[in-house]
Amino acid sequence: MKSEKTISGGIRSIKRHYWGNILFLILLFLAILFHVIPLFGEGKPVSVTLERYAIMIPIIIIPLSLKYFANQVKRAPRPMGPAEAVGFYKKNSYLRLYILSVVTLSLEVLFGYSRNMNFFWFTVVMLIVFLFCKPSWEELESLTEKSTEEARTTGENAVAHEENIIAPEEDVQTGDRTNHTESAKTTGK
Repeated sequence: MKSEKTISGGIRSIKRHYWGNILFLILLFLAILFHVIPLFGEGKPVSVTLERYAIMIPIIIIPLSLKYFANQVKRAPRPMGPAEAVGFYKKNSYLRLYILSVVTLSLEVLFGYSRNMNFFWFTVVMLIVFLFCKPSWEELESLTEKSTEEARTTGENAVAHEENIIAPEEDVQTGDRTNHTESAKTTGK
């Protein structure tokens, strides 16, 4: 019961950051788009080099941040305590969220400055990417449970132990492989 309360509190906190961040970015984008906030007046041209790097950075950052988060969650030691799992998930979730937010914010500012449609469309793409960053109760809860691989090997070891299956051993000098269970049966022990 206490673990569910801790996990739901953690998810609630992450969702507040998530939705607040997205709302801020969307409202700022709409304000720049409809000239509600006159950041720089009329659009000024940007250099081709700046435009190329500004387009290349999101292309690199999007998969890196999503993959980094997925790898961190996948490689996390399991099982964790609820408070430890919430802290771990929060840290990695915020890192992913704010890395993508900084890139989105920079594209919005560049769009406001230059009115270049490349920056407009990349901002739209970045806002869509946030749909893949939604905090997940199941993902956080999975950090508090044993991993499926660990549970499977533990289950296999328990079955092997119950059936008294002993792995064959190899005699170092002769190279013969013997099974102690079979030899014990034949000798009558």
